[in-house]
Amino acid sequence: MTASGWLAAPRPRPLVLGHRGVRGPAPENTMAAFEEAARQGADGFELDVRLCATGEVVVLHDPTLAAATGGNDPRAADSLAWDELRRVEVGAGERPPLLRDALAFARERALVVDVELKHDVPDRRALLAATARMLAAWDPAHRVFVSSFDPWLLAGFGALVPRVPRAQLVHRSRHTPLHAALALPLGARAVALERTVASPRTVRRLRAAGVVVCAWTVNAPQEARDLRAIDVGVLITDAPSVVIEALAGPGQSQST
Repeated sequence: MTASGWLAAPRPRPLVLGHRGVRGPAPENTMAAFEEAARQGADGFELDVRLCATGEVVVLHDPTLAAATGGNDPRAADSLAWDELRRVEVGAGERPPLLRDALAFARERALVVDVELKHDVPDRRALLAATARMLAAWDPAHRVFVSSFDPWLLAGFGALVPRVPRAQLVHRSRHTPLHAALALPLGARAVALERTVASPRTVRRLRAAGVVVCAWTVNAPQEARDLRAIDVGVLITDAPSVVIEALAGPGQSQST
């Protein structure tokens, strides 16, 4: 198996990844959220990255701090130096972490990390370069993959760090067949479908092409079981323990 082949390797059940760590019990995209994902038994977690003003790769979903701070701080993340951003409280005493700290935590716990490159950034080239530089130097034994809605970011990342698997994100509001079809020309190993468009027909077509299918955000037990039954390989969820329990029953697929 190649260094990047782990994503397609057969396993007893789909990988279960916490969405932004775990949303709810802890502020999303924080070290506490990643710790909660581990506590719930997740195989890993998904997170979102963008750059701050001084060029550090930070873990934050939105362009501004408004949502993370409950409206108390509307400033744009890319307008703040890291020394200032790291002091912003985003709930329960948590601060936005750096990608390198999230990766270090995950490697310690042998957790998979899905790094989503945000496409709503002022400088995609800068985000691509900084993230690629970090992951090119990262431990090749650690199971990390990169995802994005932006095909340009995925193609650029693949050119810079070909050993790290990539997943094309697909939202129901976009042209699903087109975006899903982009995976293979981009050299992506996976397509991450919003759960509402992860139909048996779509999943079957992608699997026949050798693509790993991920689904997000899957929180209902029966939905998790249904997606497992059609050979979805990765489930991204706000409730890892609920999904893992749902998958513990009979009828688990042996190939993802």
